[in-house]
Amino acid sequence: MASIMIKVAREGLISKAHRSADVGPTTGDSIVYEIQDVPDGVSVDDVIAVFKGYKPADKVYEISFADLKK
Repeated sequence: MASIMIKVAREGLISKAHRSADVGPTTGDSIVYEIQDVPDGVSVDDVIAVFKGYKPADKVYEISFADLKK
């Protein structure tokens, strides 16, 4: 299982974040999330596609991949 860091811009654009990025709000009006427990074989694009339909709780920046699929 892996962790994937993604960045959500204020405009809604979602992209891969650097793996050493700090989770939470950035100085550039983006939010970095760590998606944890991503199964082997799931790509960053797959994670982003699933995240697009997910509404994260306020101030929760570490999310299990299984929670995205609920």
